[in-house]
Amino acid sequence: MLQRKKGYVIGLLIVCFTLVTLLSLSHNPAFAQKKKVAEPVKTVVLKKEPEGISPNPLKVKLGTTIVWFNNDPEPVTIKFIQKLGIACKVPVNFYADLFGYYETTAIPQAGTASICFIYQGDYDYEVKRLVSKGTEKQGEEISTGKITAEE
Repeated sequence: MLQRKKGYVIGLLIVCFTLVTLLSLSHNPAFAQKKKVAEPVKTVVLKKEPEGISPNPLKVKLGTTIVWFNNDPEPVTIKFIQKLGIACKVPVNFYADLFGYYETTAIPQAGTASICFIYQGDYDYEVKRLVSKGTEKQGEEISTGKITAEE
């Protein structure tokens, strides 16, 4: 019985020693893994002007959520030209087609859409708005934007 208690004590000491060693190494800059810290949110404003996307281009860290705010009186849609693959959070007002291209439904005035990137790269997108051309005709106006996601 005494032999069994010694075994438990030795085992407990080994576990404690291992935990202390791992904790001390995790606080050592040489051994600690560098954490990637994303910015919480970046906002892109869409407006009916010659430079209808602001800021453009936009650089963000991986994991940052980008929110598009429609300041245009008419609805707009956003469509990415490149495949995004998987977003890190549930996209708001974005959906992916079968091939991995993300786009939005119509975003009304003062509406938003948001998405988050997990892969590094440059992502071009289009913003389409309906514009009146005369009294009876309506057309589309397309602006382009760019997001660069980096570590």
